[in-house]
Amino acid sequence: MKKVLTLLLSVGLVFGLAACAEETPAPTTPSTPTTPTTPTTPAEPAGRTLPRGVTIEFWHSMSGPNGDAVQYLVDRFNAENEYGITVNATYQGGYNDAHQKVTAALVAGDYPDIGQAYGNNVVTYFPSGQVVQLDEFIFDPEWGIEDFEDILVGYRNEASAFEDGKYYILPFSKSTEVLYYNPDFFNKEGLWADREGDVFTPPETWEELETTAKAITAITGKPAFGYDSLANLFIIWTQQNGGTYTAADGSILFNNFEAVQAVEYFARGVREGYFRVAGDDRYLSGPFVSGDVMMYIGSTSGSVFNRSDLFDFESAQVPMGKVRRVIQQGANFFMLDNGDDRKLAAFTFINFVLAAENTVEWAMRSGYLPVRASARELPVYKEFLDSNVNPTKVTGASYLASDYTFDPIFAESFSVRQAVEVAVEEVLAGQKTAAAAIQDAYDGLQ
Repeated sequence: MKKVLTLLLSVGLVFGLAACAEETPAPTTPSTPTTPTTPTTPAEPAGRTLPRGVTIEFWHSMSGPNGDAVQYLVDRFNAENEYGITVNATYQGGYNDAHQKVTAALVAGDYPDIGQAYGNNVVTYFPSGQVVQLDEFIFDPEWGIEDFEDILVGYRNEASAFEDGKYYILPFSKSTEVLYYNPDFFNKEGLWADREGDVFTPPETWEELETTAKAITAITGKPAFGYDSLANLFIIWTQQNGGTYTAADGSILFNNFEAVQAVEYFARGVREGYFRVAGDDRYLSGPFVSGDVMMYIGSTSGSVFNRSDLFDFESAQVPMGKVRRVIQQGANFFMLDNGDDRKLAAFTFINFVLAAENTVEWAMRSGYLPVRASARELPVYKEFLDSNVNPTKVTGASYLASDYTFDPIFAESFSVRQAVEVAVEEVLAGQKTAAAAIQDAYDGLQ
């Protein structure tokens, strides 16, 4: 691979506002990672050359400090790449807004070179014929990604989870979910677990979560725990309970007893007053920092919203059920075809962002996680983790690879996710039983 540039790591660290409404992940549906499909015979490079001074357009959905982190990387690349490439990075609103803009741009014939989206959005662009299949770039001996296998296997699996097993996306703004909690409250009230005796041990199972939440509510008179995303609740807790959700081919599989049990477990807690939903708050970070709720499950990307003058938050792995499962989420890079020169320039920028030094810089400046295994071992990142400035960076990297589920890529996954979210809402509102709501959601998707 050509060495485009070396990025000197900055000591100034800024955290991203990733849980804002503009950056809510586009609805998708998970699947257990499998071995990625790697082409046995990569496309032969056709003597690629890159003329100087190519300008490319990058549409993204990162705002606030996350947007600042994007612009930092863009500015460094523009200043230091040896080919005089200029990247124009423009914010296009949240993922859904950006998706609509890309769709319209493809119809108009005036579209960006690089976008940021979930795979289920990218697959809807295929009929345009402009989505770039990336294998020929990834595995190009001159321009390709150095040590591609160093990119975390779950991200590579997701990037090749298309019907033909080819790569049409590459990881960018990746996150997972953690349990946020207020350690000061637990230590003050003596709500630690017997396993360690004198410090609070976060609940590790559904049973411990329920017991702990009931004890908190008995003290505060308020719901103790919530889950930011009701769709993720359904998807992950169904699988944690041993059930199924969807298959990679788009088959709907969630009409099972395990899903009913999972929804009823949460609904019972809401009825009895020790669990809650985000409701009008939209995200539980607000009630959490104000002391109205003492623990909740949310995205690592939203950690900046948990900064409080009242306490320093901590994070832990999400409580697990019968099966260990946690969601792998976050958007990816994709490329659209504006000619050979612009395609190569676009891939050169993506390759730069994916370098170990740069994905670490991205992780330290934003709410997201580094995408390479080696990046986690860099001294500057280890120092950052040791500082405990953001505990979700440690927790997010602590899951087993087998814990993760990622989103299978089929065009209807948005509708499936919406349907199960509505089903949970209907149960919580007392409109239907869990069994009836899930059956109706299933029937509506047939």
